[in-house]
Amino acid sequence: MPETNIVNLIRDHNPTFKKVNYLLLDGINIPAGNMPTEYNFIEENINILTEYYDFLGYKLQNYDSNFYLSVPRKDRYTSFEYFSKAETFLGMYLALKFFQNTENPTFNADELFEELNSIFPLENLYEIFVKRMQYFYESDKRLETVNENYAKTLRQLNKYNFLDIISGTPGNINYATIEIKGSIKRFFDLALELYDKQSEEEMGIKDVLNIFIKDTEFDGEEGVSDEWE
Repeated sequence: MPETNIVNLIRDHNPTFKKVNYLLLDGINIPAGNMPTEYNFIEENINILTEYYDFLGYKLQNYDSNFYLSVPRKDRYTSFEYFSKAETFLGMYLALKFFQNTENPTFNADELFEELNSIFPLENLYEIFVKRMQYFYESDKRLETVNENYAKTLRQLNKYNFLDIISGTPGNINYATIEIKGSIKRFFDLALELYDKQSEEEMGIKDVLNIFIKDTEFDGEEGVSDEWE
């Protein structure tokens, strides 16, 4: 990597570079619409930044006018991905929703939770959003805990710029109407990486989601804070 180029870039654009670097390394998408200054900075310096992040073990990517970093080589200096198991599961599920209806990719948060609760056993949802329990029994309290952590996970996905709250507020996100942004494809790409698939045609995201539910080993800690190893 030509060191002079990145040094000059940092020196000449220090505040912008620091902000962009912090956001990308924190796993946050940088969209053209919401962050035009940061987006244009990356676009104008794409070759230098691509080489810089490649040197650090990342891959700078763009989808649907969103810049983000992925970690294609998990044996490098960083963890495999940024997202908790709860964020990964919900991101995959919302990617499925997005590709089923790209013309109007919106949902009501409360209705989506009811949908998840009707499709997946509470024990699975508790394991994903809260923690694994050796002896599990269903209760209203545990369903409430899953719902609370589901709301926290939605807030995180909103922070990462995967979702836009159309009506409602982050504090009351359970009842908000939410739009899924095109950047959600990032979770489809992650799903393919996790299960060593080379193309979207080989395995649909719904199949990947079923594998995630049935076969993934979780470590039993809090679902909203765990990271993939």
